[in-house]
Amino acid sequence: MSYQKILVAIDDSETADKVIREAAQLAKALDSQITVVGVVTLDPYLADTYIRFGQSNELIERVKGYVQDNLDKAEQKFENLGLSVASQTLEGLSVHQEIIKAAQNLGSDLIIMGSHGRTGFKQFVLGSVAQKVLAESQLPVLIVR
Repeated sequence: MSYQKILVAIDDSETADKVIREAAQLAKALDSQITVVGVVTLDPYLADTYIRFGQSNELIERVKGYVQDNLDKAEQKFENLGLSVASQTLEGLSVHQEIIKAAQNLGSDLIIMGSHGRTGFKQFVLGSVAQKVLAESQLPVLIVR
């Protein structure tokens, strides 16, 4: 199978740098297009008026700015590796669902994302976005540790 459209999901972790390097290497080898995404998680209580009426607040705007800064840095890293990429800021109540939905909407063939390697109790309590994407996505998922 040829992966022509790759969605790369990043956060602000050290793992994101590894994800970018792996995605760039694969995209170059396969001559693929990359869209890099970051997700603004909307807390249903803090973002109620934003979700229902589109009325933003300072906290939401700060988070959006933070996610956009991460995407800008990621775009620069891809550019330094010789690739031009598109980027999107996603918003939603569930990070993994937004990643899956974006991959479907973009017609992606592959999702690449990082895993923080949490195990045991930490993983059980905190959950794992990567694990949820892997379990629920109909697309192939490449997890970078």
